[in-house]
Amino acid sequence: MKLNSLKALGLAVLLMTGGNAVADEVWNTNVGRIVYADEIGPTAVFAYGPAEDPGVIYILGLAKVYENRGTYEGYWAENKAKVECTTERPGIFGKMTKYWGRYQIKFLDKGFPARWEATWSYCDGAAESVKIEATPAVGEAVAAPAPAKK
Repeated sequence: MKLNSLKALGLAVLLMTGGNAVADEVWNTNVGRIVYADEIGPTAVFAYGPAEDPGVIYILGLAKVYENRGTYEGYWAENKAKVECTTERPGIFGKMTKYWGRYQIKFLDKGFPARWEATWSYCDGAAESVKIEATPAVGEAVAAPAPAKK
């Protein structure tokens, strides 16, 4: 699963800008903002984290499905994480990494945009106890920080 240079550039822009103006779907979660960044064949690609330490989630079967979504399997990958796996998977920009884990996402609403929750693990281990809970970032304007009050 290698991203071509144009897709890689687009993903980099989404990560640097937070995806506020470019992405079709953006969610606020209990672990930070997640952006639906790209599609590679049947796989949806979500991006998260700061530009200097990005993460990616590959979700098989979700690409081009925008209504009546169900439960999907995939994996997350980063350049560094708490646990190092014994095997590698393609991570951010297609670069191989030993920092990955399983990811299962379940959409809670049938329409668009939808809330979802996800379970995740390190490598092929058991699911972590903290679920990721996401709500659509609908209608959030990109604004400059408010001036400090004096």
